[in-house]
Amino acid sequence: MNIFWKIIKILAAILALILICMGLYTFVPSFKDGLDSLITGKKVTTDDDGVSPSTSEPEAEHMEPYSIPMTNNEEPEENFDVTYVEPVIPREYLSSDIDTGYIVPPEEEIFIPDELKLRIGGLESITPDIKKLTDEKAKELEDELTYGDVGDGLEFDPLMYPYYQMLDDQSKHLYRQIFANARALNDHFKAVETNVTGTQLNNAFVAVFNDHPELFYLDTKFSAGYRKNGNCLEIREYYNSLADNIGATSAQFEEAAQSVKNAAPTSPEEYEKAVHDSLAEMNEYSLGTPYNQSAYSALAAGSTVCAGYSRAFQYVMQLAGIPCYYCSGYAGESHAWNIICLDDEFYNVDVTWDDTDPGHNYDWYNKTDADYATTHMRKGLSVYLPPCGGTKYADVNEEQQEPVEEEPEEEPPQDRIYLIQVY
Repeated sequence: MNIFWKIIKILAAILALILICMGLYTFVPSFKDGLDSLITGKKVTTDDDGVSPSTSEPEAEHMEPYSIPMTNNEEPEENFDVTYVEPVIPREYLSSDIDTGYIVPPEEEIFIPDELKLRIGGLESITPDIKKLTDEKAKELEDELTYGDVGDGLEFDPLMYPYYQMLDDQSKHLYRQIFANARALNDHFKAVETNVTGTQLNNAFVAVFNDHPELFYLDTKFSAGYRKNGNCLEIREYYNSLADNIGATSAQFEEAAQSVKNAAPTSPEEYEKAVHDSLAEMNEYSLGTPYNQSAYSALAAGSTVCAGYSRAFQYVMQLAGIPCYYCSGYAGESHAWNIICLDDEFYNVDVTWDDTDPGHNYDWYNKTDADYATTHMRKGLSVYLPPCGGTKYADVNEEQQEPVEEEPEEEPPQDRIYLIQVY
């Protein structure tokens, strides 16, 4: 009988121990983690707050390819491909006041005439290079970098700088910092906004590039370093070799732009036409031209591609206070052109396609979106530029057209003898 009760007591103790363990496993995370690691053989660590366990990993290299966090709620994925060309069209990280009036034509309906196929494909899109920083490198950069010029107090006229107006507040803050540091030639600085997605950072850089053709030395790429928690720490801008002697190249750039401006009439519509004609006559289309993504190539080098034509046209218009935008998209391949505002009406202008080498025409001058619907399709942030439906300056008058030189009639030689037969 005594043996029976001893067995009962042992079983009761075992049952009580099991119940206690179940309670600890359910309600005490550290007990659960320890038991899991004992069973699986994996070492488990917790975050600083002791709440979110994660499997430990060996320390990474100094920097490694990193997933751009596309939203603030997504966890970074180690093997995400970060190479994308344009900001995505969805409006999640843009201002609520963006213009959605442009109707995007179907890409499959875009048709490029044969004579223009040699004038496409020269546009380079902005390319981001995003890296993940090790804890050690992040600490080093935190101590080493400053914010540079954050652009506090900068304001941008909505009619002159539309890409800035498209952005949300965080992206606008980054825009001001990127612009101010580019103007000061600071190439490496701490991000003034840290809790930002890759889309926001890319949108801010593209907006600066598209709004400011005077930054002719700014390259078409940027890089950024993100902490392991997904926060942006550093931004690096890149400059072409024109920045090496910025005093001389800026003087040359401004002199060329002012020369085009000063030779043009003062009325906006006549000024536009004169600048259009000057740029067409000054340049030849060439994919091999240095700095051909900048206004410098079209104004100071005499050879460029669509990006150079468009940025130069934009800049000389800006000098006269005429709203003119850089517009990028698809025209058989990547292509750029302009949108201009005259008397509160908007028009498309493609100086690249109007330059016939030699001479020029007005086939793509002051056209509506309907006129461009089968040849040009906006992409990226450019879809939020104002729709073009202007009519007042849509046609170039006959007297404005470039005169066509007629071949002179051949005069008879002076020494020829004519026989006249008299009947």
